[in-house]
Amino acid sequence: MKIVFRNFDNSYYDKVCEFLIELSKDDRKHINWNWARWEWMFFHPDFNSDLMDKIGLWYCNDEIVGITTYDHYFGEAFFAAKQGYRELEKDILEYAIATFSNEKGLGIAVNDADTHTLDLLRSKKFVKNDQTENVLELELENVSLDYITPEGITMKNLNVKNDLYKHQKLLWKAFDHEGHVPVDEISIHKQQKMLSAANLNPFLHIVAENEDGEYVAYCGLWYSQKTDYAYVEPVCTIPEYRHKGLGKAVVLEALKRSCSLGAKKAYVISDNPFYKSIGFHQHSHYTFYWHNI
Repeated sequence: MKIVFRNFDNSYYDKVCEFLIELSKDDRKHINWNWARWEWMFFHPDFNSDLMDKIGLWYCNDEIVGITTYDHYFGEAFFAAKQGYRELEKDILEYAIATFSNEKGLGIAVNDADTHTLDLLRSKKFVKNDQTENVLELELENVSLDYITPEGITMKNLNVKNDLYKHQKLLWKAFDHEGHVPVDEISIHKQQKMLSAANLNPFLHIVAENEDGEYVAYCGLWYSQKTDYAYVEPVCTIPEYRHKGLGKAVVLEALKRSCSLGAKKAYVISDNPFYKSIGFHQHSHYTFYWHNI
């Protein structure tokens, strides 16, 4: 068994997606780092693409069997090895520490039930941190996906080519940024990048539009027919339209559409009661462990 290390470049993008899909096919302990989170991060404006050649890939017979990547920028990382290649994990982790640490060290989120990885991190002097991630799950066949559309609101899928400014304005206001919406060339280019994700399906990205044609709520949903689950990221509503049921409406419409394409479940990284009110329930909890330089 010959293992070959390779540094990431764009030609490996789809291979990483396939690896992450396979990683969570039977064992969902790494569902917090599913293929859709990778894609969301990779095309996000805050992702530092200047560092992406540091992402490490371990190959065997032209197949990825291990990976480590930073999360947007150095300081946090993810690592995993395919089943049957656990002996690589020590080398992968050592590479992550040496490559992705910043001035504060390196943080890695681990499933609380994953005792094997916890023991490995502790052996490398990682210490438990207060930072956590939580994953909720929804079994689509067990909940009603019906909703009431408020008067004056139209539900539609995002037009990724023609509505860049409307989407930019929605995100700016919904995530409580102050001041005028930036519409300079750099900002719009970043918006274009976000909506150019390789596997983004506009049919699953739902916006609520008011009578003036303004987008007032949004749900991004990611689904691959190579999996049985959808991934929710992000959900937001502009301040003046909150508490009207629009967040629930865009999520349920997106989930309904994913169900029509074959999705059986949905996941979201959150512990917000909003999702639990829709029917999401606890799936797994992740705690960050920190390695100080």
